[in-house]
This record gives sequence, structure tokens and C-alpha cells, in this order.
Amino acid sequence: MNLEDPSSSPRSLEYRLLRLLLAVRETQNPSARAELNMLLRENAEARPIMARLMVDEQALISRLREDGIVELLEPARTRRAPRIRMRWFARRPIMAMSAGILFGLFGASVLFGFGVVGLSSEKVMTILQESFENGSVISVKGVPQKPDQWSGDFSQTVGENQGIKPAHGAKMIRMLRSDYDGATPMERTHQGDLMRVIDVRPFLNSINNGEVTVSSSAVFNAVPYPDTERYDGAIYLYALGELGSTETTLLKESLAHSYALSRSLDKDPATWEKATTRLHLPAGTEYVIVKISVRRWPIEKEDPASLPNPATFKGHYVDDVRTSIHIRKTAPVARN
Repeated sequence: MNLEDPSSSPRSLEYRLLRLLLAVRETQNPSARAELNMLLRENAEARPIMARLMVDEQALISRLREDGIVELLEPARTRRAPRIRMRWFARRPIMAMSAGILFGLFGASVLFGFGVVGLSSEKVMTILQESFENGSVISVKGVPQKPDQWSGDFSQTVGENQGIKPAHGAKMIRMLRSDYDGATPMERTHQGDLMRVIDVRPFLNSINNGEVTVSSSAVFNAVPYPDTERYDGAIYLYALGELGSTETTLLKESLAHSYALSRSLDKDPATWEKATTRLHLPAGTEYVIVKISVRRWPIEKEDPASLPNPATFKGHYVDDVRTSIHIRKTAPVARN
């Protein structure tokens, strides 16, 4: 989606605001959020347009209440909502778009609410961008115990390999096995892990309050494999108050965690699948562990115990690992 609109007319500005809002709600796009903040902060014409949109949405709520579907906006109720009369929306495309934004306000962190517009000053910094071009040394000792070091299960840095070209640059990681040097039977799983510790204290110490979120992504690829097997790509974030966790204690000792999957990697070496996750850092966080995994996964009713342990990966790759920290402070501004 191209969020830029060179036209400065009020109608174009309104459309641009709506598109930015949709980008924030649907994709959690950090660049769209930052652009929306800047637009509201620096463009005096944008603020009254946004205020009018909020008034329109209030009118929309009243109409929805008349149509008997306001229950959709009240998650505490458990009754099934009646069906929406789509003809009303079809006659009003701009209001229908506003309705999508309105519903999104209750399910995502959007920058403002009804009546009062809040301006959010968000600072986004890239704290890790790794495509393994410098031939990074990968330790095979499990969970890393110090910042800025890659460690995990058996893997290697390679160039173009088995017909697969790196997603970015000339290097990538090939996952080999789902265990590491010295792993005990309890620490062996069906997934090969690659991890890195990031010290976030320098960022957190510079703010007194506000929201701090970390986002991370990676891409995955695989050579063709049998239909009787399934492999997923996964990315995890763990917030920690101190280092020292092992494979078996990492989840339990984390203050918070998140993960996302690229389910069932395809068998096309020309395509890379992406997984992205975000984590709000709770109080007490000093370190974040980024973990990228390739998982051998059961299919249908296959018994997980029947899978090889440790798993051996014959052609599975990871590349283009990116992590950013988002520091946001919100300050209210006067009513329009």
C-alpha cells in the first residue's frame, strides 16, 4: 500500500488519513503509525478533519444502535450479534470505511479515542538487522548467556545452497539439527533454534514512562520435502530481567513472551516465508531474547513421539532477521 498522497486538497487529506488508519489497524504498520502522528502534529488542517471523522463515527454508532448491532462494540456481552444490513454500508463507502476503523479501535492500539485526539510521539530504532553477511560465528551452546552473540542448535552460515539463494545479500543460515553441543535428552526438541540476546537497558533508562514495544521478523525457506512431513518457521521474543536461562527454563523465567508462525513452509526454493511478532516490554525488563526456529511438526493425527528427536534438517534456511524497538509517549492535546 502506498500511503503517500501528494495532493493537499481536503478530500485527499481525508482519504490519506483513512488509509493511514487502516494501515495501523490492519497491519500494525509502524511507518504508517509514525506518519499518522507526524501528520496530526504538523498539519493543522488534518486535526479538524480527524475531529469531524470522530463525530461521523459517533453518528455511525447511533445508526448501528438503531440497526441493533451495537453489541459488536461491547465485548463484555456474550449475545450473538444480529446480521449487519450490508445495503446501508454499500450506499455509504466512506462511512463503511470509517466503520472498519471504528471496530478496529476496540481490538488494536490506535492513537486516539472519541472526542479527544491524543498525539503520540513514537521513536522507532532498529536494534538488529542481520543477514549474516559478515560470516557471523554461530555458537552451538544453546541459549546465549551474553548480548550480541548468536547461539542455539547446530547450524552454519552458507551462501547460495541447494538451489536456494539468500533472501538478502550473499549469506544465510542453514539449520542442521534440533539439538546443541551438550544438550541433555530433556533439552532436545523437534525444532532447531537460533537465538540472540539484546540488552535493552540503554533504551529503557532514557525514558521515565511510556510504552516500549519490540518487534522482530525473519524469513524462512526450504528445499522440497516429502508430503508426509511438515515444517514451520517461527519467531519468538522473550523479555527477561536477568540472564542465565536454559532451554528448559527460558519460558518460565521470562517476564513476557510472544511468537508468530510461518505455517507449513512451502516447497518452492524461489520463495521465502516471513514471520513477524511484537512484544510489549513489562516493567523490570533488561534483556530481550530473539529466537528463530525451524520446527518439524506432526501432520494430521501423527504422534509427536514418533518424530525423530533430535530432528535433522536436510535443507532449511533462515535469513534477514530484523528487530526494532518502539518507544512511545502520548500527550493529550486540546479538543477540537
